[in-house]
Amino acid sequence: MKEESFTILYVLTLKGSPKILVALLRRGELTYSELSKVVGGPATTSRAIKALSEIGMIDRRVLDERYRPVVYSLTEKGRVLAELVVKILELHGKFD
Repeated sequence: MKEESFTILYVLTLKGSPKILVALLRRGELTYSELSKVVGGPATTSRAIKALSEIGMIDRRVLDERYRPVVYSLTEKGRVLAELVVKILELHGKFD
């Protein structure tokens, strides 16, 4: 098994990672606070964002607005992975 495959599988097991992928697939760009609400906690959100970023699944962009908010979005690889996560959840009846 390739090292990248192991990394993707590991990241998918992190609490919050699948929720972030699906939320970004459905809604496009989200701020950290919006993702934190989806995941349920800041520590979990930070860990999942860092891991997904490190393997190239999500992008981080600083907006040119007051207080310089940061938004996250899926990369092309991230979009493919998010679509697979949705299919897996549908197979197990955990996604509508």
